[in-house]
Amino acid sequence: MSIKPLNSANAAPNKASTRSVVEKGLANRRAATDLINQMGSHYVRAMIVATNVSQTIDFGVLAVGDIVVHIPAAPASTDSEWRACAAAGNLGQAAVVGDLYMVYRANSI
Repeated sequence: MSIKPLNSANAAPNKASTRSVVEKGLANRRAATDLINQMGSHYVRAMIVATNVSQTIDFGVLAVGDIVVHIPAAPASTDSEWRACAAAGNLGQAAVVGDLYMVYRANSI
C-alpha cells in the first residue's frame, strides 16, 4: 500500500524532525524556511510514494487545505515543491511515479 496514514493518537507534531526533513528535501533554502514557519500548527498525515501518474489513485487521503510537499526521487532532476490541496482526494497535478509526497494537515483545536 502506498499510503501510510499516521494514527491520530501518534500524530503530535515534532518540529525538529519535520524541520530537518523539509530542509533536506527542499533545495531552495528560502522556500524551506517559509514552509517550516507555516507548519508550526500542522502534523504529518501521510507519506505517499506515487505508484501511478494519476492525480487521484494514490491521494484519497487528501483533504482540502492539506499541504503537500513533493520530494523527487532523483533530487537533481527537478526542484521540490509544495502546494495546498484544493479538492479532496485530488493532488491537482499529475503525480511522478516513485516520488515522495508528504501530506501535512492542520491540527484541529
